[in-house]
Amino acid sequence: MAISKTKDLLGQLAQLEKTVSEFSFEELNANEAKVLKNSFDTFRSSLENHIYSPNTTSPMVEETKASDIREQESAQNQFIAHISHEIRTPLNSIIGFTNLLNEENLTKSQHKKVDAIQFASNTLLKLINEVLDYSKISSGNTNFESVDFNLHSLLNDVMFLCETLIVDRDIELLVEIDENVPKIIKGDPSKLSQVLLNLLGNSVKFVHKGFITLEVFASKTFNDGCELEFSVADTGIGISQEKIKTIFNSYTQAENDTSSKYGGTGLGLTITKEIIEKLQGNIEIDSTVDRGTTVTFRVPYPLGNNVHTSKNTNNDSTLEGKRVLAGTKIMVFEDNQMNQRLIVEQLTKWGCKVYSNLSLPKSLKTLESKEIDLILMDLKMPGQNGFEVSKIIREHSNTKVNTIPIVAFSADFTEQDSKDCKAIGINDFLLKPYTLEQLMKTILDNKNIKLEQAEYSALLQKPMIEPKETTVVDLNHLLKECFGEIDMLNELVKLFKLNAIEFIGNVKIHLKTENLKEIALSAHKLKAGFAMVKADGMRKLIVDLEASCKAHQPEKVKELYEIFLTDYPLLEENLDMDLKTINKK
Repeated sequence: MAISKTKDLLGQLAQLEKTVSEFSFEELNANEAKVLKNSFDTFRSSLENHIYSPNTTSPMVEETKASDIREQESAQNQFIAHISHEIRTPLNSIIGFTNLLNEENLTKSQHKKVDAIQFASNTLLKLINEVLDYSKISSGNTNFESVDFNLHSLLNDVMFLCETLIVDRDIELLVEIDENVPKIIKGDPSKLSQVLLNLLGNSVKFVHKGFITLEVFASKTFNDGCELEFSVADTGIGISQEKIKTIFNSYTQAENDTSSKYGGTGLGLTITKEIIEKLQGNIEIDSTVDRGTTVTFRVPYPLGNNVHTSKNTNNDSTLEGKRVLAGTKIMVFEDNQMNQRLIVEQLTKWGCKVYSNLSLPKSLKTLESKEIDLILMDLKMPGQNGFEVSKIIREHSNTKVNTIPIVAFSADFTEQDSKDCKAIGINDFLLKPYTLEQLMKTILDNKNIKLEQAEYSALLQKPMIEPKETTVVDLNHLLKECFGEIDMLNELVKLFKLNAIEFIGNVKIHLKTENLKEIALSAHKLKAGFAMVKADGMRKLIVDLEASCKAHQPEKVKELYEIFLTDYPLLEENLDMDLKTINKK
């Protein structure tokens, strides 16, 4: 600032201070004068600070800026949550009705259009979830659980999901778990799954040929836990050293054309880093362009108790789930007419009796007069929202009404929503858009069970892979891939059977010399066939057999092969029955 202007400004400041003093003395009482003087002193101090130290900022200005930033971030997070809810609501209808369409007898052209809608909808949902995840984690509004869980089962499930993404590519997916890694640990299994799926998903996206390896070992041990080190290595396109420096920044991808080539928001690694740091861990990347990438992260975990930690409902249990749901009485509170129509149609197809589109007084009368098993409650209804309606139900004088399980559903769900649900007594929550499997499992988890308690418990506690699941097939998907041409379907099934016979012969020969490399190649060739006929249980067994070969575990290979020899004839019987039914149509 020029000297002449500085002197002029300081002179005016001195004159203003004199005027303020005279005004305070003549017009104000002591307290008012004190307040005015303090305000003026703050103003003068700030102004002088800018004059004499233009590059520094006063504490008050800093605090004001910090407050402004906090308000801006809060407003931004509210905006993101609001937009997410507004997008999720119609997206829920699109995905739901598309699922229902897929169960209809469609023409070849219609199937293509439905598949396109599903792909576009799921891509949009993934983008929304990533932005919402980033918003919640960065603002500290995300929950981190602390429960006992089976790490080895989680790793197997994650790898199985990734296997389904690389059926048509020449990629080996390997997992190596050191013997010092504990089976049961305490922490948040969903967050660890999210991190691993993000990292492995990136590798699947950027590897065209080669391998992807997940290695896990305990890098440090404590009295009551250990630090686990996870390493995801691949032979993908790699990242330049310059880009690695900014790869964890929001909305950043390795190259400018990455988004157009591979999709995504550029938030995956940002979210991953945020989660790992919230778990008191750290992450690093080592990469070479055209050679591959290795991502390593470390997280401390306490040891857990060796107990059953979770219940799973397998997707193959859909038919059994429908049988258990038949006759279930469900009341639906949903103001959106399209979503209401969707959920009523979904539940009706499962044989449920649905009560919907009722006013609150009529709903309460129905709850009093009927044996309702479950209430599905939209939280964000206009007028009386789901929280208020749920509170009225929970405070009802009739125990027949106030004890009915309530499952809330909405297109967004905040930390405060979670607290409010618990305070009111809402039993569970379902995030829109949801899959039919998620809806079924949530209902089975929460409905009022009476005489069928034993079989219901057996259904929910069904493990992910049971021996009989290795005999399950479903040709409907393959028929769709054949565009409804049954002759083509019959030919593919015939080729599949020949491949299975070839596999049996190869394994029988190479087991004698323990040539596990050749057995692994045969298994790798066959697993795509099981994916084709939707024999997920047997495919999982073959994946395990291949992994055991690569880990050089001949006894494990023999054990899995014996199971295959026992169960494959039953699988082929089910395959023939399925094919016979389709040929009769």
